[in-house]
Amino acid sequence: MEKEKDFLFFIFMSSFWAFNYPFVKMALAFEDASVLLLYRVIFAIIGMLLLFNRRIKLRLSLKSHGKMFILSLLNVTIFMEFWFLGETSVSSSLSSIIIYTYPIISTFLSIILLKEKYTMEGIGGIALGFTGIIVIFSDSINVASVYGIFLELLAATSWALGTIFYKKYIREEDRITTNFYQFAYSLIPVIFISFISTSPGKILNPGTEFLMLSLVIGIPGTAIAYYFFLKLNRDYNVSTISSFLFIVPALSVIFSYFILHNVLTYIQTSGFLLVSIGILLSARGVRRKKSLLNSMITLE
Repeated sequence: MEKEKDFLFFIFMSSFWAFNYPFVKMALAFEDASVLLLYRVIFAIIGMLLLFNRRIKLRLSLKSHGKMFILSLLNVTIFMEFWFLGETSVSSSLSSIIIYTYPIISTFLSIILLKEKYTMEGIGGIALGFTGIIVIFSDSINVASVYGIFLELLAATSWALGTIFYKKYIREEDRITTNFYQFAYSLIPVIFISFISTSPGKILNPGTEFLMLSLVIGIPGTAIAYYFFLKLNRDYNVSTISSFLFIVPALSVIFSYFILHNVLTYIQTSGFLLVSIGILLSARGVRRKKSLLNSMITLE
């Protein structure tokens, strides 16, 4: 029975993350990317306080707070700002596929920056993943799509750098506390970005539909999804979970089709399959017991 329950947790977690992409696309029809990011951060903080308030450690050293702030820039502010900006010019399906090259980029960067050792299987996964990106780029012949994909790649790279930073400097900190503070510290730069890019009236008086979409993205799509991730991370080797992260963009493609009628081209589908195989192989290719993706502490 426990195995069946955990399988349901994984499906719920993946589904909440996958729903974020079409919901982000819908929310961007009402407000700018910076405003959406602001409200996602606000609702994520509220959700985490409701779920984890007794488990968040308030007393941290000044050095730890500094590290949390840097992590917040990489894992929330830069990552999500580029993600949302990119999705203004590409479909939600394509956005999810490009963002989820993150595990492959993380593996590649861990070899360069952390000197981690990977098997030929892992190296092959990196090669296949980047081949998938090139295939997707080859299908994006208009300037807007190329620009959007480039921003999504920057977002995925920022998330990957956040993972590297976490693994090198913060991995001993409590996960719940770390995740809360990275959103809490991101609030200050996110407020600044939103007010210099959008009129205060739009920020302070969002529409009801936009607020509902932001609520879903911020609480189920962030705080609750992370609750399921923590449960699975506690009971299983995270490299096992990471091997199946391609399920998130796969579900997002399905949800985007039914919600927004997004359809991938044959070339984009081929690129997605290469990226999916790349995620599977790169997650399995680490020579240590747990993969780099054990360090994934932020949420889609």
